[in-house]
Amino acid sequence: MLFMNNKPKDYLLDSLNVKLAERPQKITEARRNGKRVVGYFCPYGTEELILAADLIPIRLVFGGDTATISAGEEFLKSQICPYVCSAIGYKQLSINDYYNNLDGVCIPQTYDSMKILGDYYQKYFNLPVFHLGIPRTHNVLRNKPHAFEYFINELKLLRTRLGEFSGKKATDIRTRQAITLCNRIRDKLLLLHKLTQERHPPIKWRQILQITQAGFLLDRSDYLKELEKIVNTLKAKASPEGTDDKRSRLMIIGSLIGIGDERILDVIDQAGGNVVADSVCTGSMFLRKKVPTFGILSKPVDTIAERYLYNVPCPFMIDKSRRLNRIVKTAKDYRVHGMIYYSLRSNETWRSEFKAIKDVLYKNLSIPTLLIETDYSTNNKEEILEKVKSFLKLVGG
Repeated sequence: MLFMNNKPKDYLLDSLNVKLAERPQKITEARRNGKRVVGYFCPYGTEELILAADLIPIRLVFGGDTATISAGEEFLKSQICPYVCSAIGYKQLSINDYYNNLDGVCIPQTYDSMKILGDYYQKYFNLPVFHLGIPRTHNVLRNKPHAFEYFINELKLLRTRLGEFSGKKATDIRTRQAITLCNRIRDKLLLLHKLTQERHPPIKWRQILQITQAGFLLDRSDYLKELEKIVNTLKAKASPEGTDDKRSRLMIIGSLIGIGDERILDVIDQAGGNVVADSVCTGSMFLRKKVPTFGILSKPVDTIAERYLYNVPCPFMIDKSRRLNRIVKTAKDYRVHGMIYYSLRSNETWRSEFKAIKDVLYKNLSIPTLLIETDYSTNNKEEILEKVKSFLKLVGG
């Protein structure tokens, strides 16, 4: 899938697009040679362990296709989150090479729709499902050690099962190698995301999102090389001069912006807004913490647990204050004028936090927030465009 198909060439993304065009065929060839593909939908899918078991990890975050929702609704009620419906629909319709090449899926037990997704993949598509229990307690103060021990045991069980599935034991050595690779990738991505803090950034946030999404699909070692090329290209590029960008600086918050779900971004561009930061599941939200290197030699699984359990918590966890503090800090660091809360319909886990986020941003930074709640339909595009235009008039620049 090409992110920039039918769009002007982009010197930063052209090489990635070549890799993405080649990727499905390379996955097919790898499977012929005995490799297996494990898909995951949520960042808690712990790709370090998938890599350690010599499996191919693919994060399945495609969206924006109404046909897949219709196909998914043959299995699920229409009140279910459009992303989850699409995840069923892609598999049912066989129109996506990444879904077609799946040998199994990893399902962290976060919100209820994820459990439903795992059940349906196993029952109707006969795919092995690797469940991973996740504590609901974020516990940044480390005062609930039983939650940490539970998560470590769940990760060890997952590592064992993945190794049995691949036929190659996920040893501590292989786990440490996977941790190092994933940490280096997160370092580069976080560096890119920080560039939009500048007054004259050499890259747009939307480009960074596309680069981030590419990493969900590409071979991780190849992807790291591409990231290094992009970073070196940006370092060599002279800082642009001129007047400051007068457009409203926006931050976008939401569960995820899937590959192919570009409507809200198109609308913001058309309305004249400038997204510079995010707190999105498929963006920068979970890049903030690496797997710590302390303890990696003796207990690599424990260090993985440290990274995932004590990262900025997902809304399914109970530590809302830490999540809100991170959003306020990001908005301040990126000098944001307004916040757009992008919520897919029926995703109650994320939608329920809108008022708390709206209130804390206005109280601390006087930043207004606009709620855009929608599905993948294009029927209300003009209505959303008018809302965004009115909002931009309100926040100014």
